[in-house]
Amino acid sequence: MSGILRVKTLSLRAADEIATLAIEACELNKFNPISICVMDPAGHPIVTKRMDGCPAMAYPAISLAKANTCVSVKSSSRAYGAKYLKPSESGEKVGPETFARVLNQITTLGGKAAAFQGGILLMDKTDSQIVGSVGVSGAAGDEDEYCALRGVWDCSIANELTTSPSEHSCKTVKDTKR
Repeated sequence: MSGILRVKTLSLRAADEIATLAIEACELNKFNPISICVMDPAGHPIVTKRMDGCPAMAYPAISLAKANTCVSVKSSSRAYGAKYLKPSESGEKVGPETFARVLNQITTLGGKAAAFQGGILLMDKTDSQIVGSVGVSGAAGDEDEYCALRGVWDCSIANELTTSPSEHSCKTVKDTKR
């Protein structure tokens, strides 16, 4: 048994292609301008882009937080938020102790976590190893998540990847590719 681990990650070319395609999806659907961060599995940005007209302070930081959430907790930012901020299946409301827990986790991550949609996790289809994440911010949350997914679905290595979430829930999509 080797003491060396091999970690898979997206290449710069793939990360840039995903970011570009996410922006194209945003433009095609006429969503508000977005910022996008494609991150490696260790939580380091590979590519960040901001569309013209996207506010320069908030949305780049939020897209990074969404991507970071995914690789930090190994789920989408939507799933992370649902775990802590949505009522339980029995209808029990989120109590202050749960809310305090999620705030403490976000604080522990230096504020670089987001408990709402727009961050997706990317895994290698063959072995489910995390290869990166995509965070998008600037449009509505479901639109952000759609753009991130669309960037992955349309990229040249889409057949090698699986995403979490695997499908979108955006009701304002105008394109009909998927």
